[in-house]
Amino acid sequence: MPNEGDDAEDEEIEPGDPDYDLSEAHGYTWEPRREHWPVPPWLLLLISALVVIALVAPSLIILLRHG
Repeated sequence: MPNEGDDAEDEEIEPGDPDYDLSEAHGYTWEPRREHWPVPPWLLLLISALVVIALVAPSLIILLRHG
């Protein structure tokens, strides 16, 4: 009685198959570099700085007012 697991190993995995990304046929390279994804770096830096200022400013105002 042939083992059913042997059949799965013999099948070629092609780019249309769901498991293609996990196969040796896909290769082991990194994903291609995406330019400015999800947002440009300068915008990410600006938003991060605004969030930090918004979190720190109330504490500074309270300390300076009651200090």
